[in-house]
Amino acid sequence: MPATGRPSAHDPWRDVEGNHISLFSRVEQVTESLQPRVLPSRLHQRGEVVGRSLDSLYVRFEDNALVSLPPHLLRRLPDAPKGR
Repeated sequence: MPATGRPSAHDPWRDVEGNHISLFSRVEQVTESLQPRVLPSRLHQRGEVVGRSLDSLYVRFEDNALVSLPPHLLRRLPDAPKGR
């Protein structure tokens, strides 16, 4: 059976809106967590997913900080226009 292009219901890498987040996707942190490892200063900042752990994504933000975040705190951004 051919793939439909939609992620499965068991996809652990979904953003706050239910979209699949793949490696090297552009994302924005849109909500905060009560966990101490999530810095509130990253709220509404954008970055690129550069890795994964068992339950988190590694995001390199535009200020070059590398932060581990659960995917449900993020929103996947549309791809940048070609040539940028």
